[in-house]
Amino acid sequence: MRINLRKGLITLTAMAVSMTVFSQDLSHFKKRFKFVRDDAGKLSTVKDTSITMKFSIRPYLEFIKESLQQEQALMKSKADYDQRIEDLFGANQEQFLMHDKSSRSRRDSRNRRRRGNAQGDNSNPSLIVESLRKLEDIDFDKVFADPKFQEVMTKFEFKLRDALMMLDPTVLAHASNPRFFYQKRVTYQVLTWALNFAKDRLSQIPILNTASYVLVRVEELVRQRRLFHQNMLLHYIEKVPESQLGITAEEANHIMSSIYESRIDWFAFWESNAAVANWDKYGVNKFFTSIRFNNNRFRRMSTTFDEVGKRLNYAFQEVDFKGEAVIANLFQTDHMFSKNLSVSYNYDNPGKVMRKRLVVQLAELGLSFVSLPSFIKGIATDWMQSFYKEQALTEGALYGHFEMYNQKDELQMLRLQILNPFETL
Repeated sequence: MRINLRKGLITLTAMAVSMTVFSQDLSHFKKRFKFVRDDAGKLSTVKDTSITMKFSIRPYLEFIKESLQQEQALMKSKADYDQRIEDLFGANQEQFLMHDKSSRSRRDSRNRRRRGNAQGDNSNPSLIVESLRKLEDIDFDKVFADPKFQEVMTKFEFKLRDALMMLDPTVLAHASNPRFFYQKRVTYQVLTWALNFAKDRLSQIPILNTASYVLVRVEELVRQRRLFHQNMLLHYIEKVPESQLGITAEEANHIMSSIYESRIDWFAFWESNAAVANWDKYGVNKFFTSIRFNNNRFRRMSTTFDEVGKRLNYAFQEVDFKGEAVIANLFQTDHMFSKNLSVSYNYDNPGKVMRKRLVVQLAELGLSFVSLPSFIKGIATDWMQSFYKEQALTEGALYGHFEMYNQKDELQMLRLQILNPFETL
């Protein structure tokens, strides 16, 4: 349910929603999360029973192949395809021009775009459109059916499956071991091996580039499931009294410390030591420091919104922005060169976020076929990923909110827009 701030009316997202939507429902929480205790009753781990231990690479291969072929069909059938993509991203595509090859080419590019926009000329496509167009004529049936491509995927699947068994992806937090996650860095090692194996086995550029893209995305998506579900758990810890969750306040603090310990970079041994030294408050301090920072940023930019609505939890806020009723992500901006907050849900156009993310992810693969210096490609990749990577992970907290209030339509759209075929929500 969404209160339309512009009209002062209540807008239903489904044909029939009872007033019980306003009451908290913890049945999903109790079914999903399991608190494992030792013989003395001390909390050891928190597990998410919805995360499966089984792993197959097939769901992602099917998803990305189908997505690529559907996008190819759109390119061929829509005369205004390029314009539609640029309209989807608004002015964002211009902001990457600052990374062109020289200051002169930057000025020339901007001048050409300004002249083109003034005349209604769309002959200067953005980097995203240019990258997508590189995919238009690739035979992806042939790429995915290639025996060596399949060999790389099969071997990667076996090794990643073994790594996940060692890691146990169902564990979201370890309340009594301050170095539990810091000591477990295995999936990236499998990815490094697989990328080197792919380079040795694959010689054709379309096949090698596609294989490399798939390997990186699969490792990320499998590894990042934990972060998404941890953010869901943080939502419940923030919004529901500990006693109703079945834990004590001290145990909640330790769970939060373990969640933030899991996010310490492998090289940051000093941060790992800090977590150990202040285990009782490490997570709480990290959590509220981030909330204060983002609250201050939101207050500074609150005048840019048409209306400010309900605060949903630590990371999400309902607002009306540029004539649309949306949920803003307080932790991430739209992309790395933007000051606008990212939109995680659009009540007026629910599929917009998903479409934008899918397009930019496909453009990442297309970018590998664009002739640019490697350092430019590196910046461009970071820019493209900044549209969705961290945003989708933070949305675990939004999923928890929707789940707690049984907002089924919103839950379904959120499942789709995270674009992770390995999720078993």
